[in-house]
Amino acid sequence: MSNGTEKDANPSEKMEVVQPSEVLFAEQQIIIQSLKQELEVNKKRISELQESMRRLAADFENYKKWAAKERQTIERTAAESLIKKLLDIYECLGKAVCTTTDTKENDLLEGVKMIYKEFSRILKSEGLEPIPSVGLHLDVYKHEVMMQKVNNDVPEDTVLEEIQRGYLLNNLVLRAAKVVVSQKSKISETTQEPEKPEEEKGG
Repeated sequence: MSNGTEKDANPSEKMEVVQPSEVLFAEQQIIIQSLKQELEVNKKRISELQESMRRLAADFENYKKWAAKERQTIERTAAESLIKKLLDIYECLGKAVCTTTDTKENDLLEGVKMIYKEFSRILKSEGLEPIPSVGLHLDVYKHEVMMQKVNNDVPEDTVLEEIQRGYLLNNLVLRAAKVVVSQKSKISETTQEPEKPEEEKGG
């Protein structure tokens, strides 16, 4: 009897040992699955943060470029305003230098020439250049037509004279040159009427 009882007790003891391990394994699987889901969520958050950082970095780079461009525009505008005011004085000095050639008897003229030369150097260093005009074809962006003169020896709209010199500042037009351009003579050439066909001559 006792042997039978011991034999009957053995299967139940075995089931008691197996059952907790299966529950533990299931719980571990649930925990692992939960950790995987949490990891995926965190990966997504990290990816979003990285994308946000990239956008912020791109926006900051764009801002730096915009700020640099604005600074250049302000500096260029300030330079344009100042140089425009100086142009008349600069040209007056140039005319004064050209009016007298006898520098030996005129120390004042020699001083003016030195000032003019230094003035030219400073303006050139700031990007000022004269606009070429005479002999060139009219450029509506650089030349302002003040007058037209008949001249059949050159192509139409050729610059014949420069009334006021124009200037470029850093390759941009600071002041257009005021010019006289050529035009063809308005006298029309006489043309003969073509002869009528023979059948039309007889009427």
